[in-house]
Amino acid sequence: MSEYFSEELIAQAKETSLTQLAEYYGYHPKHVGNRLYTLVEHDSVRIYNDRTWYRWSRAGNGKESGGSQIDFLMQFCGVESVHVAIKTLLEFQGISVEDRQWKNTLNEKAAIHQAGEIKPREHAEFVLPEAMPGTYRRAYAYLIKTRGLSQQIVDYFVRDLKILYEEKEHHNLVFLGKDKDGIVRYATKRGTADIYGKKYMGDVAGNDKNYGINIVNEKSTELKVFEANIDLMSYMDIKGDFESNKLVLGMTADNPLVQFLKDHPHIKRITFCLDNDDAGMLAMFGNEEKVGLLKKYEMQGYETDTDTVPQGIGCKDWNEYLVYKKTGQDIGCTEPIENHQVEYSRKRKCR
Repeated sequence: MSEYFSEELIAQAKETSLTQLAEYYGYHPKHVGNRLYTLVEHDSVRIYNDRTWYRWSRAGNGKESGGSQIDFLMQFCGVESVHVAIKTLLEFQGISVEDRQWKNTLNEKAAIHQAGEIKPREHAEFVLPEAMPGTYRRAYAYLIKTRGLSQQIVDYFVRDLKILYEEKEHHNLVFLGKDKDGIVRYATKRGTADIYGKKYMGDVAGNDKNYGINIVNEKSTELKVFEANIDLMSYMDIKGDFESNKLVLGMTADNPLVQFLKDHPHIKRITFCLDNDDAGMLAMFGNEEKVGLLKKYEMQGYETDTDTVPQGIGCKDWNEYLVYKKTGQDIGCTEPIENHQVEYSRKRKCR
C-alpha cells in the first residue's frame, strides 16, 4: 500500500459521521442545538454538521483546537498519525484502501458515502498497548528529567501501584484506571516526545470513561481530585501525601468522580486540586449558568475544599509548580483565581 492517500480517499474519510465515531470510541454525544453537538465527557467541545469540531480551552497553550475527524482521532482517541487516522476512518466506513472498487462496495449506485446510513457499531474493543519489556528507560527519563518528578514517585506508580508502564511500540506512557475489584477499565496514553510540535495524549480505544486513574486508601476518608495524571504525581512529590485517596478526572465531566464515590462510600471529604485556569476554576466554582463541583458535592453531604497552586508565580498546574520549585523558572502567566475563592467562601458564610 502506498504511504500516501489520494485526495479522493482523504475526502471520503472526511465524510465519516463524527458523532458515530465518538460513540464508537466510548464518548457520549449530546445534542445542544441545530446540527450542533457536544460531548458529555468534554463539554467545551462543539461538533458542527457531524463533520467538524471545535474546542476552546485555556489549558495547555491557551489556544483553540479543533478540525476534522482526523484531528478528533488524534486528539481524543489515541491515534498517533494522520496516516493511521485516515485509514481508520475509511475502515470505519467499511472501505478497504487496497480495494480499487471501494466505491462499489459502499453503494452500487452512488459514489458519495452518506455517513448517516452506516449502522451504529459496538464500541471498540478495549485492548491495552503492549508493554516495553525490561526497564522503562524512556518513561523514567521523561518523567524525571523533563517533568521534574522524583524516582521515588515514578517507582511508586510503576512498581507499587502498577498503574503506569511504557508502551513498546511508541514508548508512550500508559496510565491505568482500575475498578474496585482491581480490573483495568480505563487507560490513557501520554507521549514522551513532541509530535509535530505538540505533546501527544489520547485515551486507549474502548475504555470506560466512568473510571479514572485512582489510588484507594480505605483508612482515609478524604479524596483529592486532579485533572491530569502527572499533576497527581507532582502533587504527591511536593506534598508527600501517600495517605489520602486520589482520583484523576482526565476531562471536564465528573463521571469518574461519581463512579468512585459509588464504589468507595467511605469518602467524607473531597478536595479539588484542579488547574489554575479558566476551565479549572469554572469546574470548581461554577457560574450563574453552571453549578461548580464544590457546591454540587457539598449539596450531596460531602465536605468540600480546594487545594490549588500558589498565586502570583505564573504556574497553571501542579507539575508546573514542581518544576518551578526545582528550577525557580516562571513557566507562564495565568490569571489569579483568588476572586473565585473569596466569592465562594463569602456565599458559604452567608447561608
